[in-house]
Amino acid sequence: MITRWFPALAGLLLLLVLSGCNFISDPKSMMETPQLSSDKASLISIIKGELKGGEIISPRDIRNNSSIRTLDLNNDGVMEAVVFYETPEEAVRIHGMILQQQGDSWVLKARFDGEGQLLETFDLLDVTGDGKLDIIAGFSSGSEELQKGLTVYTYDGDEVEKVLALPYSYFMVDDLNQDNQLDLTVINLKRDQLATVTTYQYEESFKELSHLELNDPVSEYYNAVSGNITPNLKGLILDASVGNHSAFSTVIVMKDGQLVNLLPSQDMTLKGYPIMSGDVNNDGVLEIGMLEKPKGWEYISFDEIPWLFSYYQWDEAQGLKFMMQQYMDMSGRFYFNFPKEWRGTVTIDTKSNKNEHLWFVKVDTNETVAEIRFFSLAEWERNKADWELLARDADRVIGFISHTDLKVNKGETEIKR
Repeated sequence: MITRWFPALAGLLLLLVLSGCNFISDPKSMMETPQLSSDKASLISIIKGELKGGEIISPRDIRNNSSIRTLDLNNDGVMEAVVFYETPEEAVRIHGMILQQQGDSWVLKARFDGEGQLLETFDLLDVTGDGKLDIIAGFSSGSEELQKGLTVYTYDGDEVEKVLALPYSYFMVDDLNQDNQLDLTVINLKRDQLATVTTYQYEESFKELSHLELNDPVSEYYNAVSGNITPNLKGLILDASVGNHSAFSTVIVMKDGQLVNLLPSQDMTLKGYPIMSGDVNNDGVLEIGMLEKPKGWEYISFDEIPWLFSYYQWDEAQGLKFMMQQYMDMSGRFYFNFPKEWRGTVTIDTKSNKNEHLWFVKVDTNETVAEIRFFSLAEWERNKADWELLARDADRVIGFISHTDLKVNKGETEIKR
């Protein structure tokens, strides 16, 4: 399968984006005249009229940064809109508004105060288990050194009530104890000292279900993801950086009501590059990424090696179980998922240069089975009939060619750009 450019930057840029650092473009350079429906235009007009000198703000979370969310909050069949705005000159800087749709228009139903100086994230989920959507918002002072504040608000159709306020470094909403009610897991990190993981669930008020202390000295968690650790077991994976380059992953699940660290030794997942964990093969189960040196590259300097990324799932019988392998271009231009039968039988020829030309060869015969090559624009025009296009920039084109029956748009192998 060939797609457009790989959707997030690989290597360090990828890590910066998904660890919470923000790349902010000039808004004027991104502006287009919006084509709004009459309902949307009416909503925006009314919101602007209610701002009273304030300005609509979007959360910094790039995964979900829309500024206005419209859903039926209190399950009464009528749509509400939630929006946050800021008043920089006031003592309380951040505020929220809830508006309700009435016919062709919207009316203001409630205002409420936020915390801090910046809106980090907000979502609408039923974490109180009453069938109504709650507002879950994260705020910060803007300082990377200080903890952020997590707040949960409920809305009864007329008023907004704050039902939880906690400090946090990272948080996730899932159902770790698998009782069909969402729970809230909060990670608090004391950099280079320890971290605590606490899961809360609402029963008339938020109560602690379980608490776990992690004693590894962590610089930061550059990625945190929750979901299925096995087909039948929910949990979360924390990808941690240690020092300037090294990283490791921690897998936490809830068993018999208690949080359990399945990988208590960081040596089990230690790697020289930070690699993102997640559902890499789209099977509904999370994988842990590991760095693997191609055969033949044992005595070549770290920075020159075209590293392979191997992904593992947790198996309760055998521990970490290999699932798939890929070659990822560290500049984020493409990645290449290997067929399963290549595991241990195909490597990258040592004459390869990861920014010029890569030869994928059989370990036993050195037969070339596929190539990835960087072309000048003129070279590409002369060779494009034989090569698949992977990526293109201002002055270079990256192409793929198979010397076997491997097809980039069939089977388990994927070339993405």
